[in-house]
Amino acid sequence: MSQRDLHRLYDVFKEQAEAISARVYRVKDPRSAGELLTRIVQELNATIIGAARSDLVKACLDAADKSQLTVFTQNLQQQAKDIHLGLSEVDLAIAETGTLMQNSTALDQRLVSTLPPVHVALVHTGRMVEYFVDAIDLLNDKAGDLPGYTAFISGPSRTADIERVLTIGVHGPKELYIIFVDHPGGDLN
Repeated sequence: MSQRDLHRLYDVFKEQAEAISARVYRVKDPRSAGELLTRIVQELNATIIGAARSDLVKACLDAADKSQLTVFTQNLQQQAKDIHLGLSEVDLAIAETGTLMQNSTALDQRLVSTLPPVHVALVHTGRMVEYFVDAIDLLNDKAGDLPGYTAFISGPSRTADIERVLTIGVHGPKELYIIFVDHPGGDLN
């Protein structure tokens, strides 16, 4: 995918995701993502992070200022009730709807993206598709190796009761931050 296409898809994704109350950022590398994470944590006065392990999450945390933080990357089920902010890497971004797709087969992925009041999702900029059907096609291509659990994340958690009163954060995070991380040329390497 060309840089021009990536820029266009990012702009569409950002517009769609922000329309449903997500906050969307784009940074050049994991170090910049760590610096942005530090600012987000400070603005929220968060002191306890639960992080689902991945190379990108590790690189981001390595670059973040953790002097005032407790970071859990193991035994998240035991720590879940105390976590202020969940950090995870997602697998795909769908521009058309501002939706993230995450292989959530691992319990830690589900915990950090659904239980804390704030979820920060990291995604490689090169892992964007234009339409929802493109994401489904990618899943179909893995027919023999489908994830056991796939989550589609569109903005903070929302629900409405019988009287159609919208409430944010009842069944999941009240806030969603999405950080796109570029690599040279939009590359994943």
